[in-house]
Amino acid sequence: MPENLHDPADEAMIARARDRAKPIARKWRRQRKRAPEGALPNLIMIGAMKCGTTSLHRYLRLHPEIQMSGPKELNFFCEDLNWPLGVDWYRAQFDPDSPVRGESSVHYTNFPRTPGVPARMHEVVPDAKLIYMVRDPVRRMISQYMHNRAGGYETREIEEAFSLPSSSYHDRSRYWMQLERFLEFFPSEMIHVASRGELDSDRRGTLRRIFGFLGVAEDFDSPQFEREWETSGGKGGKFSLMDRVARLPGMRVFDKSYDRLPEGDREGRVLARRWRGREARAARGPAPRAHGAVPQRGAAAGGVPRSPL
Repeated sequence: MPENLHDPADEAMIARARDRAKPIARKWRRQRKRAPEGALPNLIMIGAMKCGTTSLHRYLRLHPEIQMSGPKELNFFCEDLNWPLGVDWYRAQFDPDSPVRGESSVHYTNFPRTPGVPARMHEVVPDAKLIYMVRDPVRRMISQYMHNRAGGYETREIEEAFSLPSSSYHDRSRYWMQLERFLEFFPSEMIHVASRGELDSDRRGTLRRIFGFLGVAEDFDSPQFEREWETSGGKGGKFSLMDRVARLPGMRVFDKSYDRLPEGDREGRVLARRWRGREARAARGPAPRAHGAVPQRGAAAGGVPRSPL
């Protein structure tokens, strides 16, 4: 890997994913001949990491018209993970009798570390609908750092980890940079952007919008919608996660600018609202401009567009 793309924590996490893929490959070689034919998915959640994808994956699988993969992250379109297993393996993960079949793999929006994902995806499932979960970019970075420390992937202090220009902490939070790669292959009306903050504060409203996007019954409800999975601290204790991290050695810069950071999930909500406005305009017509003509947005750490979509 070129040095300018090397992020040791991200490499360690992907190496762990590669190790988990090895028994899957062995099992597939043994069972391939008697595996079900299956069907290709028509829904893919492409990220972002630490933005509520695990919870949303579980909420979606509760819906009687939706089948979500188990395990959650199939990583099929990552060339150095499960792509070598082939399309037959991918098809075997889904029930052909389910109207909506989906998976959720956060490494799909880890460009430039995982290049070529949108092209491979379009080659195999050109008509799939995509969901992209976002949140405040700085909070997402901190959550990923805590996840990496807990998983043993990260050994650096947070200041050093965040100072690396090619860090996946930054790249995974550059939402527009990640999204525009998919717009080269998928029209905007096939992509739904939602924010982690909306999922937390208006869960049922957010799920109704997602169900509507997927074309399934929007009024489905479940008591399980009250649950959350794999949330990264920050709600309990005296200080929020942001507040605690601001007190780590070398993180006084966060403490100094804490009051000026986006409140809650503001930047993630802005992107989600702007994207829904784009969806509404596309539905009203005239037809949206070709996705190749979508202008560049700022590539700042958040990757949130600086002007309306």
